[in-house]
Amino acid sequence: MSASSLNGPTNGDVRRPALLIALHWVTLVVILLAVGLVFYRETVDDKAQRILLIALHKSFGLSVAVLAVARLSVRLFRRPLPPAADMSPLSRFAAEAAHVGLYVLLLALPLIGWGLSSANGKPVSFFGLVSLPPLVEPDEDLGDTFAEYHEAAAWLLLGLVGVHAAAALFHHFVRRDRVLRAMLPAWLDARR
Repeated sequence: MSASSLNGPTNGDVRRPALLIALHWVTLVVILLAVGLVFYRETVDDKAQRILLIALHKSFGLSVAVLAVARLSVRLFRRPLPPAADMSPLSRFAAEAAHVGLYVLLLALPLIGWGLSSANGKPVSFFGLVSLPPLVEPDEDLGDTFAEYHEAAAWLLLGLVGVHAAAALFHHFVRRDRVLRAMLPAWLDARR
């Protein structure tokens, strides 16, 4: 391993586009809100509050899909993004596979949730501004299946986000390269 791979990338001070950085962190916050609302809902007994919390969960979930589409658009428009650090082919493949998995889940999870609501005969709106049409006809068995897929996909997304964060911290504290700093907002990256 060369000294340059320990101290940072050989291709210079690589930063991701500011819009991509902003979308990345907003997506994280929205995911945390969607998940937090579901967990909080489990502690609430009042039916009206539970209905409001699940409506907000659905809206934030749909926001995740919108943000994912925006992120993909920025990535495609700014292609190719230069690597933020020197990595082995296996490490680069693992990073790309994790990113693909994250994007698939960011898009699929809200769609599965929308299908779940539709199968259960529940309306879906985007923060009360737009009512979305049902994806499927009401079907209790299909609703149960969607519920299982939605929960499994949510745990998978949270696990993959955890691995993604751990990899960024590994790059920052162990490899001491710029992978994490390339995605930090400029105001947080004091050592620019």
